Amino acid sequence: MTEVSSERASPSVGRKLLRAAVVVIGFAALGLWFVRTFSSGMPEISPADLDAAQRRWQAKGLTNYDLKVVLAGRQTGELLMTVRDGEPRGLTRNGTAMKQPRTWEPWTVPGMFETLTTDFENRDEAREKFGTEPQSIHMRCEFDAEYGYPKRYLHQIYGRQQDLEWTVTEFVAR
Repeated sequence: MTEVSSERASPSVGRKLLRAAVVVIGFAALGLWFVRTFSSGMPEISPADLDAAQRRWQAKGLTNYDLKVVLAGRQTGELLMTVRDGEPRGLTRNGTAMKQPRTWEPWTVPGMFETLTTDFENRDEAREKFGTEPQSIHMRCEFDAEYGYPKRYLHQIYGRQQDLEWTVTEFVAR
């Protein structure tokens, strides 16, 4: 009669495999965080950066312009904004006219600056507003070199699915 070995893998082999899996998952998570954090190519901004951009915008004195904004993150879509004499005259989202004028103002250039200002205030109160540390909130922005408007903006709260990003893909001064 032939004897069949009934040896099993030792428990230490199972633990080694589990440790290896944890290490691989850890490196993958770290890599994903790194790519999300640094791949945008946009610098982290400060309130002083925002103030300088607003001054550049105000110095141009533009009151008539059209812009196209592409949204990504927790909101998506394409916005077309028309501003005349400093007032929003119309906004479409994905080709549909937005009928509530109160929804138009945030997508004017002054409205975008107000959004960034509010985001700075909310970051300072991150514990109360989001239940997280201020260091978990990152604001990255690229301002237009000529006019100063926020050309591309990324607002991230790490550990949450609340990223908001916009890119002004067209800007026409009238």
